[in-house]
Amino acid sequence: MARLEVDLALTDAAFADFPKALEQIAAEIKAELCWLDLRNASLATLAGTRKLRVEILVEINPASTCSILLKSSEGMGNGAPFTTAVLQRLLELLRQFLPAAAVSYRSDQDGPIRK
Repeated sequence: MARLEVDLALTDAAFADFPKALEQIAAEIKAELCWLDLRNASLATLAGTRKLRVEILVEINPASTCSILLKSSEGMGNGAPFTTAVLQRLLELLRQFLPAAAVSYRSDQDGPIRK
């Protein structure tokens, strides 16, 4: 099972704009967006030719940070190319819609998910 995590540092402006940006991102990647509460959202999209379901869980923290977890049934042995492609696209769109947000941690580059 693929599990990729990203942490973002948000400026005050990016923190305020994050919900709208997430709606725009959902539209771009053709994902279902569900707000679980004011700080937590879930997106689901289909990736690649296999139409692999990738779930994206988002937690907006009051300390102006955001944690994003992508998970799918794709194996990590081959690097999870479909899930990783969704992560890359998500990061591109975050840079587009929230240019002030900065990636502070990526599990695919910085090591496994922190506990």
